[in-house]
Formats: sequence, C-alpha cells, structure tokens
Amino acid sequence: MTNAPNPETRDPRIGLDARRMAITVVAAIVVLVTWIAAGLVEVMTQDSYVSSPGPSLLHLALIAVSGAAAITIGRGLRSIPRSVFIVVTAVLCAVEALKSIFTIDTYSTSAGDLADGSTLPSVLGILNLIVAMVFPITVALALAAGTARLVPVAEAAAPTALRRRSRTAATGLFAAAGIMILVWLLRTLFVEVMFFLEYGDVFTALGAAVGFISAIFALRVIAESRSLPTDAPAVGSSPAGTTPRSARTLAFVVIACGLFLCMTSTVLAVGYPANFTLGYPGWVVSVFDLALGSLVLAVRTLSCAPTDDAARTGDEEIDMPHDHAMHRPAHD
Repeated sequence: MTNAPNPETRDPRIGLDARRMAITVVAAIVVLVTWIAAGLVEVMTQDSYVSSPGPSLLHLALIAVSGAAAITIGRGLRSIPRSVFIVVTAVLCAVEALKSIFTIDTYSTSAGDLADGSTLPSVLGILNLIVAMVFPITVALALAAGTARLVPVAEAAAPTALRRRSRTAATGLFAAAGIMILVWLLRTLFVEVMFFLEYGDVFTALGAAVGFISAIFALRVIAESRSLPTDAPAVGSSPAGTTPRSARTLAFVVIACGLFLCMTSTVLAVGYPANFTLGYPGWVVSVFDLALGSLVLAVRTLSCAPTDDAARTGDEEIDMPHDHAMHRPAHD
C-alpha cells in the first residue's frame, strides 16, 4: 500500500476553478473600492473642518473590509505563500488601524498632551506612507500569482470562447493605456486647459480601474490557454503549472499601478492633497508603467488566442479526453 501523493505535487493544474475565480474577481473589486474609499476618508480626517471621530471610525471599517477581501484573494495561492501573504496583509492593515485609533483618541486629548506625544503621529505617518506603497504591491502579487496558475482541462474554456474573451480583455487594456497616455499629454502640453485641470484626475482614476480589472481577466485568459492540451490550437500546455513569467510580470505591474493610481487620482479629483504618495514623479512613473504594461499585456493576450479555423478544430480536440475517459476500462 502506498500513500496518496499530495495533489499540489502530483498535478500542477490546481488553479482557480470558475467559482473561485469569480470570488477572486469580486474580492479584487472590493479591495479596489474600499482602498480608494479608505484613502479618501483618511485625507478627510486631516481636514481642519472635520472635528468628529466619525471619519476615523469609517476608515477603520474600510481597512477591515479591504484586508478581509485581500485575504480572500490570497486563498488562491499555495500553502506557504498564502501564509506569508496573510501575515503581511494583517500587519499592513494593523498599521492603518492603529493610525485610525490614534486619530480617534486625539479628539479627547488636550493640545498639550498631544504635543508631548508627537512622536507617535510622526511614526504612524511614515508607516502610513509605507503601507500606501506596499499594500498595492502585495495585492498585485497575490492576484498575479493566483490567477496565473493553470486549471484542469475541463475548467478551461473552448478556444472560441478564449478568442472572444482575449479580445475583450485586450480592448480594456488598450483603452486604459490610451487614457493614461492622453492624460499625460494633456497635462504636459496643454496645462492651461481648464477642463483637464478639473477632470483630468477623474479620467486617470477611471483608466486605472479599467486597466486593473482588464489585467486580471487577461491573465486568466492566458492561463486557460496554457491549460489546453498540447495539440490544441492555443499557446499550448505548460508542464510547470503556471503561465509565462512575462505575462505574470506584466499583469502585476498593471494591477499594482492601477490600484495605486485609482486611490491617488480619486483623492486629487475630490480636491484633497495626496500626502501619502511620492508626488508628481511617482505619478509619472505609475502612469507610464501602467500604459506600457497594458499595451504589452494586451498584445500578449491577443497572441494566445487561436485563429477562427484553429478554434473550430480545438473545440473538437478538447472533447476527445472526455470521450476516451468514457471508454477507458477500469483497472484495479
């Protein structure tokens, strides 16, 4: 008698099935929305006109929801990376929660006592800047690693469906790149345009959100294409159990920059200063990384789609393993 091997070592194709992928997409959208809202509420608490602990309590709740959604995304990772991701996410959310709790306490603290303990706000401010940089990177790593894992052949879509979905994802990525390039050109060449000065950050936030969502679906299309049988008319199967490293890297860049730009641009569009960012140089780097990553990932996504004739042949080939399994005799 032999022990059954670990499924993770026996079959590398243990990626997210359709249900778990849908949960991951919903969790990613929740992270995006709550992270933007948390950044907006945070700058509201720094406004001199806000004199109640309500925004800080709301910020605390948003951080808790965002952290829970991020941990849900991490469920698609392998055991060891999943544990590391959960610990890192918990630490980052704890830092944000501490700042919210301290902000609430300041409403019942006298000015003299607050001046005596001014070291804590300074430390929390530095940690807050670190969290604003690290949290998008952490979530992007989890999304790219979890979505990129191959799935069983039965979970992969037919080549015809993959071709259609690849075009949709690539269209979203091209749109995101176009918006980023247009915003940068307008800000650089036509700064005096009043319309852009009022609504440019809104377009940046929308373009970043489109790139964020499209990158997830594009990586999923590539993963399913790599999950097809070797003779199927797509990219072909991968024995390593993951998509190409280039696709994972591109998706990571687009997701991380998209999450960062969504929060930063939303805060600027509402009229608050983004004190938790790296300023204009960080904005420029993020815009160019998202635009370039979206363009290359869109081309990479389109290249994984089979042609029309090959798709019809692939639909027949995908059904062959199921037919063989039905006629295969059982062995003891």
